[in-house]
Amino acid sequence: MGFIELKKSSLISIIIPTFNRSHLLKETLDSVLAQTYTNWECIIVDDGSTDNTKGIIDEYVKNDNRFQYHKRPDSYSSGGNGARNYGFEQSKGDYIQWFDSDDVMLPDYLKTKVSAFTKNIDLVICSGSHTNYNLELIRNIDLKVNTFLYKDYAMWQLEVLTPSVLFRKSFLKDKSLFSTKIKKGQESEFFSRLFFKLPANKYTILNKSLFLYRQHDNSISKKSEVYFKPYAASLSFNYVANIKRAHALKDFEVFKYYYNAIIKLIFLGLKNRDKENILFMLKGLKNVLPFYYKIKLCLIIRISLLSNKRSYKLKRYSYNLIDNFEF
Repeated sequence: MGFIELKKSSLISIIIPTFNRSHLLKETLDSVLAQTYTNWECIIVDDGSTDNTKGIIDEYVKNDNRFQYHKRPDSYSSGGNGARNYGFEQSKGDYIQWFDSDDVMLPDYLKTKVSAFTKNIDLVICSGSHTNYNLELIRNIDLKVNTFLYKDYAMWQLEVLTPSVLFRKSFLKDKSLFSTKIKKGQESEFFSRLFFKLPANKYTILNKSLFLYRQHDNSISKKSEVYFKPYAASLSFNYVANIKRAHALKDFEVFKYYYNAIIKLIFLGLKNRDKENILFMLKGLKNVLPFYYKIKLCLIIRISLLSNKRSYKLKRYSYNLIDNFEF
């Protein structure tokens, strides 16, 4: 194990994007103030709030110069990820911690994570707790790697959230940050990309709850039942990227997982006449499937597009098509 490298001079940059959350922001900022590790800067990036967000942040800035208020400039895309990326550009810390404006740090959140860094470690991943709106415990997150980091995360067997990861800033310097081209799943796209082929000696996992992750009752389940083309396009972007990674790893389990996800989304696209997204996914599959398989799959999808036939048998056949596939 490498030597512990914690120094009193190690500055942590906490980056918090926010939009119209003045009713929750105080709890988040108070939890930053309560940290037992005190060498931090808190960069709060306002994504165009119309409530009292600025007034609240101004009070913290006035009382403690470790807090900073920034308004996201128009040169950065609107949304949380543009704000996250802008915050990174303003940061001066040795370490980067993105955090959400409705979540809460437990007092030793920063101290425990930064203390886990050794000479070779580039990121520390911690556990947290799901809570309801009132911060009452729902369940703790159990972080246990069964295979390897990328595979477990990509197959949703490892629940890593935005507040989970503390990064060494130098690790991020040459990498693209949060994608602003997709509308959903930006965090999973970001983490999947960074975790892919990350050596085991470059990260460590702390299976200890260090933050509270607030869940909102916004009828998410009902919203997810509605086919929204930009969200479907975002999912397909992630699915295609991950099936390409699985192909590069020659890992059939991950490959099959994302193949099935793509087939499911293709047939949802057929139901909703989303031809553009269907063709994007088919193009992605063509890059990873042998000629025999892609010809059969394209034939099935084209028949469905032209004849509007979307029978259970066609869908099931598509799922089973690669059962005997070998790299």
